[in-house]
Amino acid sequence: MALSQLKQKIRYKDCGFQRRYESRYYWFPEESPPSCLIEVSQRDPYHDMTLYMLVNLATMKIMDLDVEEDRVPYETCPHAIKTYSYLIGEDISYNKIMRKFPEDKTMGCLHINELLQNAAQSFSSAYAFFLKERNFPAEWDEYRMYQGNLDPKSRREIGRHWWMKDKGVRNSCYSFSDRHETPDLKQQVKPLDSITSLMVKEFRNARGAG
Repeated sequence: MALSQLKQKIRYKDCGFQRRYESRYYWFPEESPPSCLIEVSQRDPYHDMTLYMLVNLATMKIMDLDVEEDRVPYETCPHAIKTYSYLIGEDISYNKIMRKFPEDKTMGCLHINELLQNAAQSFSSAYAFFLKERNFPAEWDEYRMYQGNLDPKSRREIGRHWWMKDKGVRNSCYSFSDRHETPDLKQQVKPLDSITSLMVKEFRNARGAG
């Protein structure tokens, strides 16, 4: 079925259920220790919940967390919040957090688990863009057109080649496939640190500052 047909199918149809997740990352590199405050929300007809998580960027460990529940379906729901204090001191690692949901599932909350999953899953991407903004040359950055004279397409291609310097990004999807790589742009970004190198350097600097 063509996309136009799929869209037409729901054009006059009431949506039976909608759930939205939003995640925001606030950086405080100037503080001691340097930190990031993560805010993740879930909203649907039955829930309006927000997870707040403070992460120490010097150790990449969770310093504090709490959950605000403005709307939940049952009076018992808020009692699950205190269960998650066990995460304080744990790494902000998707794999580790996914393995550390409450052992007694009856003490936790399915939706707080989902908020934690969202927060941890997006952290690396958020951190990568934070470091890119601080370290990538402004005159090449497609998001900072007010600096330099390069056109948007040229900036996008330079940026794509910089992301592809990283082994974790290279060949991870169609847009980052090395089939799109050109020797001149590859050479142009060669002097720049890859995103993984930037993360390692930033982590070391943060540990020193913290």
